[in-house]
Amino acid sequence: MDLSSIYSSQDQINFLIEQTLSLEKGPRDSLATRKTSLTAKKSVLSDLNAKLSTLRNKSRRLTDTFAEYFEAKKATSSNTDALTVSAGNAAAVGTSSIRIERLAATDTRVSQKYADSGTDFSGFGTDQTFSIEVASPTDEDPDNRVSIDVTVAADVFTGTNDEVLSAISDAINNAMTEAVTNDEIENANKVVASVVSEENGQSRLVLRSGASGFTNRMDFGASGLLDTLEVNAGAQSSGDNGGYITNVGSSASDSELNAKFLLNGLTFYRDSNSVTGALPGVTLQLLDDSNTEETITVTSDVAGVKAEVQGFLDSYNESLKFLRDKTQASGESSTRPVLADEYAYRNMISTLRSYVADEVDGVLTNVYNSLYDIGIEGDREGNLRIADASKFTEALETNPQYVSDLFNLEDGFASKIEDYVDNFVKAGGTISSNKKNIDQQITSLNDRISFMDELLERREKQLRDEFSTLQGLMVSFQNQQNYFTAFSSALYG
Repeated sequence: MDLSSIYSSQDQINFLIEQTLSLEKGPRDSLATRKTSLTAKKSVLSDLNAKLSTLRNKSRRLTDTFAEYFEAKKATSSNTDALTVSAGNAAAVGTSSIRIERLAATDTRVSQKYADSGTDFSGFGTDQTFSIEVASPTDEDPDNRVSIDVTVAADVFTGTNDEVLSAISDAINNAMTEAVTNDEIENANKVVASVVSEENGQSRLVLRSGASGFTNRMDFGASGLLDTLEVNAGAQSSGDNGGYITNVGSSASDSELNAKFLLNGLTFYRDSNSVTGALPGVTLQLLDDSNTEETITVTSDVAGVKAEVQGFLDSYNESLKFLRDKTQASGESSTRPVLADEYAYRNMISTLRSYVADEVDGVLTNVYNSLYDIGIEGDREGNLRIADASKFTEALETNPQYVSDLFNLEDGFASKIEDYVDNFVKAGGTISSNKKNIDQQITSLNDRISFMDELLERREKQLRDEFSTLQGLMVSFQNQQNYFTAFSSALYG
């Protein structure tokens, strides 16, 4: 055998070293395989935690007695051009009639009309101070009002009418902004001033309250400047004269700033076109004073409740399927599921299925004490669905408690599932403890793999040193062989 040919090639040496190391890497590869398996298991547990957390949260929604999802109502309007409506859970099922006579308006005051180039204010030789009273409701006093002082400097009045009106507008806006900054009023309550030009060369000062209604009206203190402007005139503006655009009146009932509507035979007045409290649990959005009778209908929100329950069922089914896939081997695959040896997770399937199969105690009526009674059925694998929508609708419309009892009583389906699943997904629960244990194992494996990598590194260096030495011996042997061959040829010819 020509050993020199074996050890003379670096490729041959590398091959021999790799073959030797591959035999010695067996224990290290076993550790790496174990680490890969643990990493995959941790990933599966993370996915399971996400699905079970969703199931727990869906269960909590159905057991939330404050939100009362099973009491959900919906409201409709016979004329959405006149008004739109929305209903809360407290709304009573039924119909109501409404006739909108007037929409709420913002208090608007205007000055008389001035020629832009005129100098009608030249007679004011001193600073002019006046006050504007605005609404500033508090929790203690919803009718509270605040007086804001506005000062216009004397030198302003030497300008043209257009310049004076602009300066007055700026002074009002600056005073209101300062009042907001100083927390005297809210931004929504400040008066906004502007100068408008109704026709070329003719302008007016316009003041608008921050919100609509009599409560948010403007009141003015005595002022010669305001008298001249006619902003505070007790009359409606017409022609070139100043005054109010909408009759302010003296109370909520006679002020045309307030919305006015007849609801079920009673007359209501409101500052805003967005109305609550007139029809308990229902919000009205008044859009048009059509003055014709419209109908508001409140019904149980069957579709909304069904969507809530379906969301719970979907999450339940997804969790069940995931548990089956990760704990039970199928005939189609030879791969053993990641959680096949985890009894706690295998047992979850039977536990969850048993919860939804039980009857619920303490229900309002025994006619509805199981999911089947409200149309919810399961298939052979335990997946749930609303199989009979008519049974679900009938139970909900007859009395929402018939449905809610099945989910949110102490032994209701959602209540039991929430408590059970929470033990797995809460901080320090089963899943987080398992993942923590896996992390510790992976850390230990990483340390052992790193140690074995160092050993293999040193072994590779040892082999290369030995082969290098062997190569040197083989070169020396070859030289000696060449010498004897040459000597023999010379001696014997």
